[in-house]
Amino acid sequence: MGFPVGLIAAGVGGIFKMFQGAKQRRLANKVVIPDANYEISPYAKNVMAEANRLKNSQMAGYANAVDNIQQNQATASGSIGRNATSGAQALQMIAASQGISDNSMNDLSTQQQQYSQNMLENWNNANQTMIGEGDKLFQDKVRKQNMKIAEKNALMGASTQNTGGGMNDIINSLLFKDIIGKK
Repeated sequence: MGFPVGLIAAGVGGIFKMFQGAKQRRLANKVVIPDANYEISPYAKNVMAEANRLKNSQMAGYANAVDNIQQNQATASGSIGRNATSGAQALQMIAASQGISDNSMNDLSTQQQQYSQNMLENWNNANQTMIGEGDKLFQDKVRKQNMKIAEKNALMGASTQNTGGGMNDIINSLLFKDIIGKK
């Protein structure tokens, strides 16, 4: 007695499922999972480089302002020396002139401190930008990596299911043949 058509179809279907399972396994093995390397945005790098450059810099015109204050002090001292009528008057005028120069230097120093504080804040903001940019890029790479892992796992699962189902169909058709053949 030969195989009934239904059993042959089940056996062929099982063989087809096994081939499909093998094909899906090959496809799963070809899936390339990208590395999720941490990279920094070039724009954030530029911001950071500029913030580093400015962090410990002097404000624009600082050196010229110091020179002007010192030059004014020297000019005042020379003028006092030529125009003072007595030593006491000269000392008094030089002290007043020095006080003005000292106040100007203190004001300039305060401005420099404010500038330095602003540059430090700028530097801190640039650091936060770098962190944010790096995190966004890294998260995107992890997302892509997870998509590839899910694709590979889906193919492997389908492969296992088809291979197992195919083997089950073939075994059932052979067992069913034996049961029919014994009758």
